[in-house]
Amino acid sequence: MYWLIGVAAIGLVSWLSSEEERVCTNYRSSSNKLASETAQRQQQIAKRRASYEKNQDFYEHIELHHASHLTADALYKELDNHKKIVAIFRHKQQSFGQCIGDLKKQRDTATGSQKQANREQLQQMRTQFIEAKDQLVMLAEEKERKLVELRQINQATREYKLYIRDYCGQKGRDWYERGIERAKLRMA
Repeated sequence: MYWLIGVAAIGLVSWLSSEEERVCTNYRSSSNKLASETAQRQQQIAKRRASYEKNQDFYEHIELHHASHLTADALYKELDNHKKIVAIFRHKQQSFGQCIGDLKKQRDTATGSQKQANREQLQQMRTQFIEAKDQLVMLAEEKERKLVELRQINQATREYKLYIRDYCGQKGRDWYERGIERAKLRMA
């Protein structure tokens, strides 16, 4: 599915400036990398949960919890980048809409070959407007998918935290209490 989004985005970025194209390319690259990392992390957590009774190594659990937390942080950053990409496409869509309005006015006052040229430009702008709109729809779907992933990883991280507290003995309970104390200090 990621390749489908990439192919669609490649066709659409032809009307983006080089800076905007660079931002889009960086976003797609980091998004693909993060998606594979998230899938890996979820597989690790699922595998570890399946073997809870067999493996109660405190430090392994702490490392997995921390890695899960880092993945969630990366997903939050990815959502921030996603907002920037959406803003670029919204701006482009608004620019195309404004240009369409201007071309309509020019078309109404033009005559002969100028009128035909305006119609052709108008058609081009409408096509680009629709492409930008379609890209915004795809980005909205991608945002929903990322939010679902984020909720899942946050839920798994919470469950893992409670598991460490409940099944890793005194070390786990102490670690959990220190975490609560750190959270209280951050809020203060």
